[in-house]
Amino acid sequence: MQISSVNFALGATSIKQVPCEGIAQIAFLGRSNAGKSSLMNALFKKQIVKTSNTPGKTREINFFLVNNSYYFVDLPGVGYAKVSKTMRDDMANRIKNYVEKAHDLKGIVYLLDIRHGGHPIDFETINGIKNANIPLLLVASKADKLNQSELIAAKKNIKENFCLPQYPLTVSSKNQKGLPELWKEIDALLIEAQNV
Repeated sequence: MQISSVNFALGATSIKQVPCEGIAQIAFLGRSNAGKSSLMNALFKKQIVKTSNTPGKTREINFFLVNNSYYFVDLPGVGYAKVSKTMRDDMANRIKNYVEKAHDLKGIVYLLDIRHGGHPIDFETINGIKNANIPLLLVASKADKLNQSELIAAKKNIKENFCLPQYPLTVSSKNQKGLPELWKEIDALLIEAQNV
């Protein structure tokens, strides 16, 4: 995918603010420390998505217009975040409403830290996405943190835990591993959305 332009469009705090323009949206979701923002920046090849060493900093649903053709959507992290229970519940409801009600949502890239086989919140969230009939692309992030033998074992673990037909796509924002393959999968989601 050739990126000609990426622009921050808006940060939505409710479903009423979500763009409804007939422009496809691909959302990025995962636990607060899975590396969503870093991965999006790596795909864009520019630092436009805010990143932080403190998990849970993304509170809004942030929309980035790519090539004036579709949106990448940075969703708040699920699970752990150093915020109050009220704020955590509010963010969870915001994500749920978006996934269930956003008409132009055409796919979700769900990130799992490859070093962990999946937490209960991952299974719960992924089941919710499947129940909403949203195309899901499960991606194992932070592949640079493991050596080759650890990588093979971790991919097998995720495949078995989530009953995947094949090993998950593995990526690393740090060394660019897996990004061309991820772009191909995203392209496929966008093409499929055009044909529906």
